[in-house]
Amino acid sequence: MNLWPLYARVLSVLGPETRLGVFLAIANFALAGAQFAEPVLFGRIIDALAGSQANAAPTAWSTLPALVAAWVGFGLFTIVCGVVVALHADRLAHRRRATVLTGFFDHALQLPSPSSCGRPAGICGMGRTRMTPRSAIA
Repeated sequence: MNLWPLYARVLSVLGPETRLGVFLAIANFALAGAQFAEPVLFGRIIDALAGSQANAAPTAWSTLPALVAAWVGFGLFTIVCGVVVALHADRLAHRRRATVLTGFFDHALQLPSPSSCGRPAGICGMGRTRMTPRSAIA
C-alpha cells in the first residue's frame, strides 16, 4: 500500500486544518528519524568506550562528549516532539469530531417533522396494519 496517496487524501479531508495536518505529518517523520538515530549514536558511544579498552589505549575523550551530547539531544527531541505531536493530534481529532457532530445535528434538525403521519414520533413509519387475534388465526 502506498502511503503518499493516503496522506494526501487525509490532508484533503481536513479542510481548514490542513496546515496543522501537514505540520503533524512532517513532525511524525522527524520523530521516526530521531528514533532510528538514537540507538545508532548510543552504539557509537559504546564502540568508542569498548574500542579504547580493547586496544589498551586511553579513551578518546575529545569525541566522546560530542557523541553523548548528540545522543542526549536526540533523546530529548524524541520526548518533546512526541509530546507535541500527541497533544496537537489529540486536539485536532477532538475539533474534527465536534465539527462532524455539529454538521450531523444541523442536518438532523433540517429534516421534516415526523408529525405528518398522525402517530407519535417513536412509531411513525412503522407497519400500517394492526394484527388482531382474529387476523392472526386466519
